[in-house]
Amino acid sequence: MNDDKAVGAESVLEALGRVKYAGFPRDIVTLGMVEGVDVAAGRARVRVRLPGGRALPDALRGQMAEALAPLGLALDVEAVQATPPPAAPPRAPEPTEDLLPDVKAVLAVSSAKGGVGKSTVASNLACAFAAAGHRTGLLDADVHGPSLPIVMGIQDRPTAAGGKRFHPVTRHGVRCISMGFFLDDTSPVIWRGPLVAGLIQQFLGDCVWGPLDVLVVDLPPGTGDAQLTLAQRVRLTGAVLVTTPQQVALRDVVRGLAMFRQVEVPILGVVENMSFFRCPECGEDEYLFGRDGGRRLAEQAGLPLLAQIPIEPAIREQGDAGEPIVCSAPASEAGRAFARLAATLAPSLCFAEPRAASPNA
Repeated sequence: MNDDKAVGAESVLEALGRVKYAGFPRDIVTLGMVEGVDVAAGRARVRVRLPGGRALPDALRGQMAEALAPLGLALDVEAVQATPPPAAPPRAPEPTEDLLPDVKAVLAVSSAKGGVGKSTVASNLACAFAAAGHRTGLLDADVHGPSLPIVMGIQDRPTAAGGKRFHPVTRHGVRCISMGFFLDDTSPVIWRGPLVAGLIQQFLGDCVWGPLDVLVVDLPPGTGDAQLTLAQRVRLTGAVLVTTPQQVALRDVVRGLAMFRQVEVPILGVVENMSFFRCPECGEDEYLFGRDGGRRLAEQAGLPLLAQIPIEPAIREQGDAGEPIVCSAPASEAGRAFARLAATLAPSLCFAEPRAASPNA
């Protein structure tokens, strides 16, 4: 098709509406990046403005040209005069002291969205590291909704280590600390940001972690005080983003992705939780929350899809019983998925060079 009258601006916009911008679940037309279209002599002249006046990536240009090819149109891109870029976003300052000198790697597990199974992923990942022989810690940074005592099956409290310091509680080979250790079942935590930040700093600096290959940090939902305190107080080796396939979860994860990029924390990849349910009778996979949403997000953001974790009733049952699926049923499909996830991440984490030599390591 190359009839200019038949192919107008609306057809071009419809075609470009299938082109996604990397790191965002929406297309370049919906995002307002396409400011105008002219069609003449078999060519489509498209005026594009990118965030911050950035240059058009070659990959995006190629996707646009590919989208217009079925219309018989060649692509000309006009870069709209960029407005002055905004001030640089806030980034985490380099820590003035290393609160974790004996910890080789610190891994943040984040979702920015509640209810996607982030704590389940963090606890099973920590147990998978420990099962593989790595010295592992697990810090529950969700001050307002701590779940680590339940999912790890811990009823003990930390013991004093002299002064303000205290020892973590070890379970399933993982050294653990959580606000939940200091609360009863009905006590709410009604704290503002500075108190939350202070507690997380205490968990980092006053807890006697000892030499660790990796400290897994289970972050709360959102992009607030807990996340910024962690980024400011320790040198994060990287972050893993947890999502479910559904659109509402993906949109929040994009915000978390942007936050880590702003504070210059490496993002190691995406974990898609609750990916599918395999029927025990017929063996068919049912995609209860949509299909491959995490994969598409990873592709758009230029990140690896680290794992797709299935829905298994045993994950919930064993988690409620304090026995992560990696420990209670390591041969299950979910147990193997978490083990593979730990093996995939290990070269970037547990085998990293220590940032400060320790006589105890």
